[in-house]
Amino acid sequence: MNRTHFAEGQILFREGDQSNGVFRLLSGTIDVLRELDGDPILLGSVGPVQFIGEMGVLESRPRSATARAASEVQVEFLSPAEFLEQIAGSPRAARELIERLCQRLREADDRIVDDERRSGRAHESREVVALNHTVVSPVNTVFLTAKNPWLQQQLQARFELSNLPFVIGRRPTAEEGSPLWQPDLTLNDVAPFRLSRNHFMIEQRDGAYHVRDLCSTLGTIVNGEPIGNHFRTDDAPLQTGDNEVIAGGLDSPFAFSVSITR
Repeated sequence: MNRTHFAEGQILFREGDQSNGVFRLLSGTIDVLRELDGDPILLGSVGPVQFIGEMGVLESRPRSATARAASEVQVEFLSPAEFLEQIAGSPRAARELIERLCQRLREADDRIVDDERRSGRAHESREVVALNHTVVSPVNTVFLTAKNPWLQQQLQARFELSNLPFVIGRRPTAEEGSPLWQPDLTLNDVAPFRLSRNHFMIEQRDGAYHVRDLCSTLGTIVNGEPIGNHFRTDDAPLQTGDNEVIAGGLDSPFAFSVSITR
């Protein structure tokens, strides 16, 4: 293993590159990006002590995103063999990796259970299809609203989420089939799509509210914390009061406010 410096703006690896090693970030910040029709989309950032690129090494698959230094950074680069050796020789590193993998497995199990639960009950999708459309739901403690004028053109009503989990996704094109879950709220998007068919859900678990990214293409940002396939977790807790949820990258127009009242 060796330590390497990257200047701000330098690329550590690109989407599609061979997964030939793992970076451990020692200092600075790294941006995670994906290309959408040739344009880079910022999905979020990661900070010190995190591994970058370990999932591709473990799965023997190409890089799924681009890592770019957002500031001057210092990293430790480990070959696949060195990475596995460090995991084997460091209880702390092994625990962190096992916790991440267990969390992802638990989240996958939860998706299966939720899918079975949702498929077993009659639940009609609520769609926003035009301006000035009002949706009336039973009073609840969770409210969903649009945060910007662009999204307010589709989502002018304030949703009261009485049935959880509540799935948000994109309306299909003519060529697309049914998604895994029928979204409770479907929204229009235009290519290149920022919103996935099943993008994220809002759910209640263990007495608390959470946002879970549903393996979306471009991830979700919850109160500034990126979640999804390219980050440490697919899940983020919601706090009492107002929460910001952005679907599809940092500058995506799909910016929501999720309010929790007590």
